[in-house]
Amino acid sequence: MLPTYETVDGVTRESRFLGFLADHRKSVEDEIFKFIPRSDALPDMKYDLEDHWKMVVDYPERGGKYVRPALLLLSTHASGGEVQRAMTSAAAMEISEDWLLVHDDFQDHSEQRRGKPTLSVLHGDELAVNAGDHLHLLMWKILLENRSILGGDKCFEIAEEMQRFLQTTCEGQFLELSWTKSSRIVGKEEYFEMVDRKTGSYTIIGPLRLGAIVASNYNALEPLVEFGLALGRAFQIHDDWLNVFSTKTGKELGGDILEGKRTLLLARLVEQLEHQNQDERLQFVRNVFRMSRIEKDAAVVSSIIDLYEEFGCRDWVRQQTVRYADLARLNLEKVPYSDEGKEILMDAIDYIVNREL
Repeated sequence: MLPTYETVDGVTRESRFLGFLADHRKSVEDEIFKFIPRSDALPDMKYDLEDHWKMVVDYPERGGKYVRPALLLLSTHASGGEVQRAMTSAAAMEISEDWLLVHDDFQDHSEQRRGKPTLSVLHGDELAVNAGDHLHLLMWKILLENRSILGGDKCFEIAEEMQRFLQTTCEGQFLELSWTKSSRIVGKEEYFEMVDRKTGSYTIIGPLRLGAIVASNYNALEPLVEFGLALGRAFQIHDDWLNVFSTKTGKELGGDILEGKRTLLLARLVEQLEHQNQDERLQFVRNVFRMSRIEKDAAVVSSIIDLYEEFGCRDWVRQQTVRYADLARLNLEKVPYSDEGKEILMDAIDYIVNREL
């Protein structure tokens, strides 16, 4: 029986994408732990290095949703390639998320990750970032294994693609962090520039292009950019929405407000307050997003959420998720994938924009 998920209308249905993910998740996990030891199987080490390795394997052992490696494997499958030949690249893709999250949690002063305290909270920023650096190196070690699976040329091609979209991701991260640091509140255009570089490039376009490269489906590379930009926007808008309105994410509710994240909810609220000449409330919002995390409390978070509700931001932002999901469906038709692959990706779109509602 295929896994199910609940749609936005409360209707439970089967998901071919979740079925594909479930079929391959353990294989990706097993591939990861070929390259790193599990915490309960560490060899004896001198100088407390065992403690370091426990930090290194912490996030991989917690396990994410595995959406990105699943998209990579699905792209290979939809391109007529052998999924097993993409497994090492999928493992590297998942490890890339782990080290990025370690660094992201430090940069954002986050307190929760996958339902547990972040590595920075548990061990301090310095040791956490060092563990993230080690995971980064292990990602490249895993990618280099492609030499024995796909040959040297293809191995280099995949590594080059990974480097390209990770660099773009870092640029997007700079934009987001710089806005918080300078206390700037940005409009929708700048928000989408950041999202396209982070979520579009890293979460959607990168994994799908890697999978197509494994299968030598080079005609898919450019159409995947158009598809991925639309789906990436839908993904991130929904993620921002969930952070404020869902208790099912494993993250602290309203964490984006505490961290001062610039989201589409915030851009829409400021736009509405300016349009309605709500100067006093606008000043309150600007003041909140100038404050450090430690200066904010639950009452401040609730006040911002109440404003999102009052000025229609909750429903409007949800509509934007649906809009970009519809655009992604149209753009998917242009990608030279198998019919079966497209059907599973259509389910992936549904899952991405309806998850954790």
